[in-house]
Amino acid sequence: MDLFQEYPTLRLRNATCTVTGNSMWRIDHVDGPADAISAFDDVFLDEDRCNECLDDRCCSGRREYQVLDRRPTARTVYTYHDRTDRCCVAPAMVTDYIGDGVVFESERTDGTYRWHVLSPIETSLDPLFDRFESTLRTGLQLDIDHLGDAELWRNKTQPAFPQ
Repeated sequence: MDLFQEYPTLRLRNATCTVTGNSMWRIDHVDGPADAISAFDDVFLDEDRCNECLDDRCCSGRREYQVLDRRPTARTVYTYHDRTDRCCVAPAMVTDYIGDGVVFESERTDGTYRWHVLSPIETSLDPLFDRFESTLRTGLQLDIDHLGDAELWRNKTQPAFPQ
């Protein structure tokens, strides 16, 4: 998140994020000034670094990053994250709690990393929220809103990848 605070116009949106019991795949689009994109490459394409961990522990999961599209002010990146059971990754934590059939969408910009989660079940999410709070590393804050229905998701008109 330091990178997004250093470059406030840098924005990352995920087009898709799929999680199984032990792995995560996602495709992200990032755009911003050329110097911010260069800094993004240095930080986010380092396979030794987990860009998703919420806690202070060193993540022992395995990551692979592939740039699918490279432009001076944008990147489209495929991520494969194996052994998510060894990492405090938000989508894996949600899937562990809710089960299969969860749909994810996220956006990072400035100091905010916002997740939208569409769940196939109606259940109290308080234990999940408590788990998130307990795993956050020092200096991170978690704000959670529970909408209750998918109305806002259905009304979105912004494409995941701009033309």
